[in-house]
Amino acid sequence: MASFLILIISYFFCLGIAADCGGRNISYTIIVSKQDKSTFTTIQAAVDSIKNNNDEWVKIHIKADTYMLYIMIPILQLCREKVQIPKEKPCIILEGEGRQNTMISYSDHNGTSSSSIFISWPPNVILSDITFKNWFDLMGSQSIQPAPAAAIYGDKSVFFKCGFISYQDTLFDEMGRHYFKDCYIQGEVDFIYGGGQSYYEACTINATKTKNTTSSGFVTAQCRFSESDPSGFVFRSGCVTGIGEVNLGRAWGPYSRVIFYGTYFSSIVTPQGWDSWDYAGQESKLTYAEVDCFGPGANTSERVQWGKKLSNSQLNEFSLSSFINQDEWLSNLPVKF
Repeated sequence: MASFLILIISYFFCLGIAADCGGRNISYTIIVSKQDKSTFTTIQAAVDSIKNNNDEWVKIHIKADTYMLYIMIPILQLCREKVQIPKEKPCIILEGEGRQNTMISYSDHNGTSSSSIFISWPPNVILSDITFKNWFDLMGSQSIQPAPAAAIYGDKSVFFKCGFISYQDTLFDEMGRHYFKDCYIQGEVDFIYGGGQSYYEACTINATKTKNTTSSGFVTAQCRFSESDPSGFVFRSGCVTGIGEVNLGRAWGPYSRVIFYGTYFSSIVTPQGWDSWDYAGQESKLTYAEVDCFGPGANTSERVQWGKKLSNSQLNEFSLSSFINQDEWLSNLPVKF
């Protein structure tokens, strides 16, 4: 764990202040397609073609398809396609043709970061209309293991109408300010986790309990280790739905912070709602709150007693503008959401 944290910190300082990518202009567009005679047939090749220390927006338009290579093994098809944006290639837009039409798919479980289908290290990255799917825990033939669909490390990262599908540790929302809007996120165990400072707007959170699982799942495992740490997960509107039972979160750090605001909860949300995990006795440090949520799972009468009640001024700290957009970076992007 110590070596992993050192690696993350070193990346953070190497990135420095995020470039503005030349404002709202897109320098050029690359087309990726498996059917047409395009410049590239793989997404990774298109990413690799962009110069290091890129300082202008470059769009990679990915035509509708499933980007994976099939290796036939009796009964199973293992998907072998991944995409990584290295730290020296900021200012990239990945644009699909609808999250149900453009899918990046793979099967892996060898480590939280290394097994992610999509890994993004640099600041200033925009994705839209793409689904990332890790098949490992969805094949039904092996024990459940951490199998991330995506790992996000860069500041000023935006995801619009994207999908993230796995079972355990689906979305590693690790570092930086991130904005997710109209996204679909599916999993069961800690399937949105990490130390990101992130705002999820109008997202569908779908819990998918398996027949072999008897315990309740967890939507979030937010990692925050000090009161001054700006990280946290804010969910504005959207819904939590699915099958089985799921808790809204458990503490991956003594100052873990998650807020649901105006969110629809189906009946799958457990009565207690939250779990202090390894921080029993330190619950006063945690910030877990539900504000104006509704639906059959929104009854808070049996919630844990240490859930926070936020004042209007405290709630304002978790608005989109205050929490991740104080410098108005979202208003200076070359695409509108």
